[in-house]
Amino acid sequence: KNKSSKRNESGQIVETKPKWRLLMMTVSKDHREIICVPPSGNVNGHAIRLHPKEKLKESLVNCTEVILSRLTAEVCSSVFVITAVGSLEDVTLRLANASKSEGADETNCIKRWSNKRFEIVSLVGTFSRGGSCHLHISLSDAEGKMIGGHLIEGTVFTTVEIVLGSADGVEFARSFDKETGYSELIPKQIHTDEKWLKKKCSCF
Repeated sequence: KNKSSKRNESGQIVETKPKWRLLMMTVSKDHREIICVPPSGNVNGHAIRLHPKEKLKESLVNCTEVILSRLTAEVCSSVFVITAVGSLEDVTLRLANASKSEGADETNCIKRWSNKRFEIVSLVGTFSRGGSCHLHISLSDAEGKMIGGHLIEGTVFTTVEIVLGSADGVEFARSFDKETGYSELIPKQIHTDEKWLKKKCSCF
């Protein structure tokens, strides 16, 4: 807990509300290190099933907006994929050699499989308020060969069963990163009240 002070209109020095910092200490043989505790909160699960011909990414963004519309921004602004299983057809991915560097041609980094069916092996990602998201997917074809990358879009073939999670007290903000050329995730702790922070700090 760090106390701070300032002068009021009369010139008197008054203490302001204590500023709390969430810190965790790790100790090794050679040195002691202070690490900021990452934003965290209780997780709630949200189960959905997508039907044939539905768009995977579009449907997930829509579901996320519904989930977050039931929660105020002061309670939760974060959604993420816990698990997913199902099949897709007509898949478009951005592959690993994508670049936003000056002069780079990204058109050859995006590939579409329009007449091929896949089983979803894994799906991971995060969602923010306003429809922004970052999703990666791994897929297996009829011969068991794998492809994967950044999900641009995919069409449900038979079914996709998904469990999304939301973390109370956490916001997934995004901001443009000049180094990568993309809008990158900035996890934030929403709760700032002293009582909540005292409870959080008592865990360490």
